[in-house]
Amino acid sequence: MSVYIPLATKYRPQRFADVIGQDITIKIIMNGMIKNRLGAAMLFSGTRGIGKTTIARIVAKAFRCEHSTPEPCGKCESCLSFANGSQIDVIEIDAASNTSVDDVREIIESCKYKPTSGKFKIFIIDEVHMLSNSAFNALLKTLEEPPEHVKFLMATTETYKIPETILSRVLKFDLKRIDANVLAQHLSSICNQENITAGADVLMEIAKAADGSIRDSLSILDQVINVTDKNEITIGDVRNILGLSDESDIINLLKFILSADIKSSVKKFREILSGDISCEKIANTVLDYIYALTCIKSDIEIANNTVHDDIIEQLRDISKKVSLPALTRIWQMLLRGIEEIKMCDRPEIVLEMMLIRIAYASALPDLQDLIEEDCKNSETTNQKSLIDKNDKKQNEILSSEAVISTTKEEPVIMKEKTSESLLDEALKMFPNAILQS
Repeated sequence: MSVYIPLATKYRPQRFADVIGQDITIKIIMNGMIKNRLGAAMLFSGTRGIGKTTIARIVAKAFRCEHSTPEPCGKCESCLSFANGSQIDVIEIDAASNTSVDDVREIIESCKYKPTSGKFKIFIIDEVHMLSNSAFNALLKTLEEPPEHVKFLMATTETYKIPETILSRVLKFDLKRIDANVLAQHLSSICNQENITAGADVLMEIAKAADGSIRDSLSILDQVINVTDKNEITIGDVRNILGLSDESDIINLLKFILSADIKSSVKKFREILSGDISCEKIANTVLDYIYALTCIKSDIEIANNTVHDDIIEQLRDISKKVSLPALTRIWQMLLRGIEEIKMCDRPEIVLEMMLIRIAYASALPDLQDLIEEDCKNSETTNQKSLIDKNDKKQNEILSSEAVISTTKEEPVIMKEKTSESLLDEALKMFPNAILQS
């Protein structure tokens, strides 16, 4: 029985032309080789399975190729030695298991010796962020002033763990996640070579599940091929492998939640869960739909391949019955709920409680509506109070006028009295008084 070679290994790119989704990086590298403007140290960073180590190996092959073109010829002695694994002047090191300063000292010591053949001796250091601080410090001087015959190619998934002193001495390439459309086309090409029949929706489902990782997509494809008895894979096979639910079920669950129907929401959730669907998958799918609804309500474009086109049309109808503040509130609750799912031993209970909370919160009025209602009530109360005050003041005025009208005498206006007038009044009151000066 022959040894099976996984698809991720079998279809690993051997030339720059075979690399998908990293066009800018490949263009910079190839032009740099033509112009002889590539430094002695390069760092490839990015998430898992997007081609960091693969590109580093192709670069190493191109540096040592006996022809002058930037693309490895694949026919010279050096390129053939790569193919059969006998290339002794390219040393590949796993920094995760070689983290100490002694391991780096061995590299530095090896740099002193020229390659047995070809122009360059090349060190490929995978997961370079795993090196210790002492190991990084030991490597600094060599990276800054390496021998002319030495090249360093490094790969990492966690750039922030690498000291700035190292980053300032390397040519850094940030590789991006592979677009789902590009990934689906790549999977279609591989299926054709493997004589496997797969529809576009099947391949897109795999591409979405891979989250931009070529290696993950090929691993999923390997599993799905092994599930079917024929050389044909269906969307049902993919969903069974990935633990995905029929999207129409999630849409119905979302409708129940947004209509605040707690009983129906829980019933539909338990029905979906009975199909061996993971809680995290359900929560993430609902999260994608809430994102899409928010984009629709905000009149902005939905990110590529977040949801299928037929689902978007259904979400447009749902968006008419939900407000933007409500969607924002649900988004925050979902994010917190997903974190709780990861920490609990009973994720199904956590998710069910989260859906109940969200369904209950969906019926609550928005804060803006409450503020506007409160302002209206306050304005009405102020107007009523002002009317009451005016009525009271008017009544007081009318009462005073009535009192004045019943009095026959004219109102007396007090005038300021002088000393002479006071004396005259006194003489009138006491005519026999003798006044002394």
